[in-house]
Amino acid sequence: MKILYLDCFSGISGDMLLGALLMLDAPLEMIEAAFRSLAIPTVHLQVSKVLKQGITAYKVSFETEQAQETSRTYKEVREIVGNANLKPAVKQAALRCFEMLATAEATIHGIHRDQVHFHEVGGIDTICDVVGAMIAMDALAIEAVYTSPLPYGTGEIACSHGILPNPAPATVELLKGFEMFSLPNPVEFVTPTGAALLRSWVTPGVIIPPYRVLKVGYGAGDHEVSGRPNILRAVLGQSGEGTLTDQVILLETDIDDESPEILAHITQALFGKGALDVTSQPVFMKKGRLGNRLTVVSPPELKETLADYLLSETSTLGIRMVPSFRRLLKRELIRISTSLGEATIKVATLPDGRKRISPEYEDCAQLASRHQLPIRQVIDIVRSEAKLRLGIY
Repeated sequence: MKILYLDCFSGISGDMLLGALLMLDAPLEMIEAAFRSLAIPTVHLQVSKVLKQGITAYKVSFETEQAQETSRTYKEVREIVGNANLKPAVKQAALRCFEMLATAEATIHGIHRDQVHFHEVGGIDTICDVVGAMIAMDALAIEAVYTSPLPYGTGEIACSHGILPNPAPATVELLKGFEMFSLPNPVEFVTPTGAALLRSWVTPGVIIPPYRVLKVGYGAGDHEVSGRPNILRAVLGQSGEGTLTDQVILLETDIDDESPEILAHITQALFGKGALDVTSQPVFMKKGRLGNRLTVVSPPELKETLADYLLSETSTLGIRMVPSFRRLLKRELIRISTSLGEATIKVATLPDGRKRISPEYEDCAQLASRHQLPIRQVIDIVRSEAKLRLGIY
């Protein structure tokens, strides 16, 4: 799986990200062609190499035939992107990014998002930053994006609404859930565009899995920042070659005063609430008591919901919550016809490309009951016929 790690030690903006992606060999010609299809004045993309405290980075800028920049409504930006000659997935991603920006602005100003006027964000350079970044991500075949903690500066920033605290209110709205840290510089380290792009791709709180570094790109920002290079480092990596990788949270608790009936009920309820797996094993606890260790594999976004359920419905007084990674085989479910009837099989792809077949238990159990056959025999028949049908040996 191709992943992108954004090391935002000096923040992130749209032009910094686009510069870093171009340094990762995103196709410049494809991006320029897309700009020509936008219903905006002709844009010329300029990419130059610059040195930031001894580090080579790509600096992106835009030249346009329009003499003066203008603000645009969310509806106007939506039409510009929606009518452009872009791949459907790229267009959808860009529209989603601007929807997030509009929603954040609408929340801050207490209006409907269709009433939002983009000022700085409605500029040609921002539209090109977002569209260019989405094209680059698609071309590089990046499947998951992760970010470092994000910096925020001190002081105030000037914008169309006047003087506002740094970071801008829309930026803070977009970064809910992200980890941030303070720097003593009066600089807008994370722009609204940079925040919206992060919100489009990154799930806050999910840590990066082990990966192999393929290439590193650096994108330069406009400001000179005292004590640090104003660059964004983008690391292109490969994680779990031939397999899938995701993050889970292990919820674990030891219980010595709960009945088996209640634990069985709780286990089924946890599956119903979205747990990926639930297991129980006997353990010896303090004072030599025999208890049960209940382990729940939770998606990161459900960890609090499942933890609250465990605390409310069991006698435990505490839960261990441990981030973990799963390395998964790629798999698909296929419905086939066999001599015994229809059955679903799970086809997994091994890291070396070979296939492994597993008939689904529930279907085999029904076929065994219907034909009055041992379930082991039914599983063998379904597996054998599935291999022949799919050409898997």
